[in-house]
Amino acid sequence: MEHLDAELLSLMALGETAGTDADADHLANCQECAETLRGLQLVRDIATLEPAGIKLEQPGPQTWAAIHQALGLSPALAPDPLTRPESPGIRLAAVETPPQPGNEPDAAPPFLRPATRDRRRPRPGLWLAAAAGILLGTAAGWTAAGITGQPGTPVPGPTSIVLAQTPLTPLPAHTGSGEAQVRQLPDGTRQLTIRLSADKTTGYQQVWVGTSDLTGMVSLGVLADGTGTFTIPAGIDLAQYPIVDISDQAYNGNPAHSDDSVARGRLNSKT
Repeated sequence: MEHLDAELLSLMALGETAGTDADADHLANCQECAETLRGLQLVRDIATLEPAGIKLEQPGPQTWAAIHQALGLSPALAPDPLTRPESPGIRLAAVETPPQPGNEPDAAPPFLRPATRDRRRPRPGLWLAAAAGILLGTAAGWTAAGITGQPGTPVPGPTSIVLAQTPLTPLPAHTGSGEAQVRQLPDGTRQLTIRLSADKTTGYQQVWVGTSDLTGMVSLGVLADGTGTFTIPAGIDLAQYPIVDISDQAYNGNPAHSDDSVARGRLNSKT
């Protein structure tokens, strides 16, 4: 499945009106993109907090060690700056200390400038710009680590499990084929993911689960561009509704099954 790109999700997190109707539909049906958007909104909220009066916890030495390694700093800067005597109340902004009497100019080590209380607070616009930068960087990192499957550093967490799957076979007068898979998320939610090759249809493609004899059908949503992920209602027993059906629906306002099925398959339980 092709997910929404990082820049678009960042703009959405900042409250911008962005994306198309198709993007909105994808976001409504894709848990990965929805979770990424919620995470970016949290980053936005944190980045735009008014820092005055907030007491921050001091990170442990392992944090500086990771920063030191990631930035490729010199061995002379390996000691954690927050463990030095001048660390109380410091701000992470390195400057050079002026030569002190009795010391050689090149012997003066860099120090971290103390935070002062009389500094002017940044304007809200600057905070918003900073938040936008953080969101874009965060979204790009999450995209590399999780959504696109490229090398990165994804945050470990619970994963979904496959409950059932089936190939989707084209029915007469149609050529579209593909697969359907049911996964259970860590919170117990079941999702049906459909992938279907192109088929000549006159209307839109509706996704259904049905009984073995097709006397009972439940609509799960509309398939867009041959792919989609749909939440299965908690009351639906897939043992009773094992059939996955994709129909060609006319734009006539009638929600009932059109009796024109594009492809169909029977779910085989994996548990």
